[in-house]
Amino acid sequence: MAQRHLIQRLKRATTGLAACAAVLVTAGAVTLAPERARQQDEAALWRTLAVNYLSDEIAANTEETIQFASFTLNGAELSPRTLDDLRSFDTSHLEAAHLAARERQCMAEAIYYEARSEGLSGQMAVAEVIMNRVRHSAYPNTVCDVVYQGSERTTGCQFTFTCDGSMERAPYGRGWARSQLVAEHALMGFARPVTNRATHYHTTEVDPYWNDSLVRTRKIGSHVFYRFPNRSERQLLIDDREA
Repeated sequence: MAQRHLIQRLKRATTGLAACAAVLVTAGAVTLAPERARQQDEAALWRTLAVNYLSDEIAANTEETIQFASFTLNGAELSPRTLDDLRSFDTSHLEAAHLAARERQCMAEAIYYEARSEGLSGQMAVAEVIMNRVRHSAYPNTVCDVVYQGSERTTGCQFTFTCDGSMERAPYGRGWARSQLVAEHALMGFARPVTNRATHYHTTEVDPYWNDSLVRTRKIGSHVFYRFPNRSERQLLIDDREA
């Protein structure tokens, strides 16, 4: 009876956790709230989830161990696990899961608003620029911070969609589904590099002032890509501007 009662409590706890996580994913996909407010709201909810879970008797107080029987699936023997494994769960696991979900959301939003009309290679190129910035010392070290850098100002946003009102219309449809898929591939490192270490791009319809100080790498779809120059290239660019 005690084991049955504990299993029932575990199911209720995990069901509640999954439901809250689903609410977060749905809210993250359709909300039009400012980015900073959204981050604060989600962080508070995840903290509450973690505290509630860790304070539950299932994770903290029970001395019973329940061993689930092993079984065979498609010829593979699945090892039995116990509820004691849950004792290693802490807030860092929730924080890591939350960060991964946020990074995927931010990357997908950038792909959707910046390149949803592009082909797959063009969308992957935009995602690659974001990842190149994450790895570059001149930029923040997370996808969300890179994408929304400067978005709190009327000027100075690094990606136009974060400050020109584009996000007043929530992403939807096949374009959004594809953007999420491309984001997953980019974050997992499955994409083959195509921009030659580019950290900047612009559409072919504009000629921004800043491209004179960068090295053009290639054109993909309707975007032209650039990277920072090395020392010798920097001097050549200066000479060209002064000529």
